Parts: sequence; structure tokens; C-alpha cells
Amino acid sequence: MLDLNIGVMLIEAGIFLITMVLLKMWLFDPLVKFMDEREAKLKTELEMISKNTEETKEIEEEIQTILKLARDDARKIVEEAKMKASEEAERIKALKAREIEEAKESLKLELQKEKEKILNELLKDKEDIKSLIENKIRKAA
Repeated sequence: MLDLNIGVMLIEAGIFLITMVLLKMWLFDPLVKFMDEREAKLKTELEMISKNTEETKEIEEEIQTILKLARDDARKIVEEAKMKASEEAERIKALKAREIEEAKESLKLELQKEKEKILNELLKDKEDIKSLIENKIRKAA
């Protein structure tokens, strides 16, 4: 019935073992090596991504800090400029008020002089009119 031939079985077992050894050398070892290299490469890239993410977060925090400082500095500069402008406006306002007061005083003095001049002319004219009337009265009498 079954004819078992040990010689053929040994040859088949030998061929199977040789095939397994050759497959291991030519297929399995390079495949395992490739997969290990790929895994190592992916692990390295993931670490770099993680590191870059941390660096990015640090840089973003630093940028936020710099922006906050810049906003604070800008606010201070604007406030200082407003204060200086306000002080300058007050100084100019006081200067103009003093100039206006001086102009008023000058105008008062000028009006006083003009008033005295007109009063003197009226008094002079009054004397002239008085003497003219006296002359007319004398001629009429």
C-alpha cells in the first residue's frame, strides 16, 4: 500500500531544510533587516517630530512673551507721548494766555492814552469854543 521510501523522505527533508536556509538568507533576514531599519527610521522621525513640536511650543511661548513686551512698550510710549503732548499743550496754553493778558494791558494803556488825547483835544476845543462865544457875546453887546 503505502510505500515509504526513507531515502526519498531524507532527500525531501534535505531539500526542505536547504530551501528554508536559503529563504532565511535571501528573504527573511533581508526582510527583517529592512523592517528593523524602517522601524528605527520611523522612531527617529517621531522623536524629531516630538522634539520639533516641543521646540515649536517653546518658540511660540517666546514669541508671545516678546509680543506682550512689545505691546507693553508700545503702550508706555503712547502714554508718554500723550503726557508730553498734554504738557506741551498746557505750556502753550499758558504762554498764549500770558500773551493775551499782555495784549489786553497794552490795549488798555493805548486806550487810556487815546482817551487822554481826545479829552485834551476836547478841553482845548472847549477853550476855543468858550473864547469864540465870549468874542461873539462881546461883539453883540
